[in-house]
Amino acid sequence: MKPSVFFYNLGQGFKGVARNSVMSTASILVLIACMILVGTFFVVIDTIDRNFNAIDDLNVIEVMMDKDYSESQIIEIGEKLSTICNDSPIIDWSSDQWTDDIVIPKHENFKYVSPDEHFELFKEKYQDQPWLDAFTDEHEGNHDEGTHAGITSSMQDNPLRGSFRITFINLSNFDEVVKVRNRIDSITVLDANGTEHDAIATEDIKDYAELYENVMSIKNALYIAGLWLMVIFLIISLFVIMNTIKLGVFARRNEITFMRLCGATKSFIRMPFIVEGVIIGTVSAAISFGIEFYLYEYLLKGIVQSATGTSGVAAITAGDFWSDYAILVGIGFLAIGLFAGIVSSSISLKKYLKA
Repeated sequence: MKPSVFFYNLGQGFKGVARNSVMSTASILVLIACMILVGTFFVVIDTIDRNFNAIDDLNVIEVMMDKDYSESQIIEIGEKLSTICNDSPIIDWSSDQWTDDIVIPKHENFKYVSPDEHFELFKEKYQDQPWLDAFTDEHEGNHDEGTHAGITSSMQDNPLRGSFRITFINLSNFDEVVKVRNRIDSITVLDANGTEHDAIATEDIKDYAELYENVMSIKNALYIAGLWLMVIFLIISLFVIMNTIKLGVFARRNEITFMRLCGATKSFIRMPFIVEGVIIGTVSAAISFGIEFYLYEYLLKGIVQSATGTSGVAAITAGDFWSDYAILVGIGFLAIGLFAGIVSSSISLKKYLKA
């Protein structure tokens, strides 16, 4: 395209926007609403994902052992848990992997964590806390060597308990997770008098399954709502821009007819109106990007920080707009704007460009 033709089309495009300023403004506002909805739903869903995935051991059920259980009782419970895991399609574990030469399982999907190991994990987690040294000095020195075999604690006063940790390879099958949890809750053992009783209290089965289901439901609902709202506002945007372009085409209908009679090509006639649609889409994208930045930095982040401050949940974080979202949001907004502008302009001109 020659520079003169390019600048002619660009000038005509700006003239068209100015000529129908009211409709152009309406088109820009509707497109902005569409983009802001899409952008906000995107960053909210991503923030949910970011924090949800940061939860430690999200796909783990931890079965806590009673402190009074002996090594043999813990192993007996472990064997029953092993069978449950072996029967579940969402746990990558076979009871054959617990062979005679293995005292207690340490597989990544089914393993026993002793009280001593929990103590070390506890120290690692709270290593920056000022009270940790006093806590460690109080408990770490009380040992009764040679009685634990990696199952019970070697420390007489260890306040922590051992546990079996079961890792799911797929949490999306919530019904199967519930089935596994119910089977674990029904495990029994015999006491010293030969009486059968529940081996594991319901509150000693720790998992995030219900949290996972609730968050996934919210996320899917937001995703579907955002998608439908985007479609609705995009259709509205197309109609508004189409009417804006049609006003310009109608105002220049005699000029367009004259150009056709003089042999002007369809592309030459069409281009100024497409440029007008592109201008509307680009301006909408630029304004939407600025608004989205403001909403994220000064509204969403503030809500997250407020929630963190009141609940003390330090894991709640929001990403950085420029490094995490700017490129995707910018490209997305520009794509929506260009699509709406070009498509609506092309449709509006069909009637006047028929042979």
